[in-house]
Amino acid sequence: MTRVRISLVILAVMLGTSIFFGILINGKCRNFIGRTENIWELYDSGDHEGAYEEARKFEKKWEDFRKYSSVIIDNEKLMEIDRLSARLIYLAEGESEELHSELMELRRMVEALKKSEIPVLESIF
Repeated sequence: MTRVRISLVILAVMLGTSIFFGILINGKCRNFIGRTENIWELYDSGDHEGAYEEARKFEKKWEDFRKYSSVIIDNEKLMEIDRLSARLIYLAEGESEELHSELMELRRMVEALKKSEIPVLESIF
């Protein structure tokens, strides 16, 4: 009977941890998606300096998120987003026309990351 109780406690801890990190990742990804929209709105309105500063904030927030998320999330999913977030600063600083396409690709990848971390029956069993 003791083994059953220990197993149930372990299962409950694993389930609770999974739910907690799923909610955390969902919220952070939503925040990153909003930041990509802010960068484009600033750039499109002609505030290139504001877009540059927002891109710097995005990269800083991403690096902070990356430190602990690499323990939870597969590293390959994060590497491409790392590459794109690093490019944003240089594209915004250089007032490049490629900024919009990079932002859209980054947004798509963050959305895919968000969707991949939401537990569904197919991914559990």
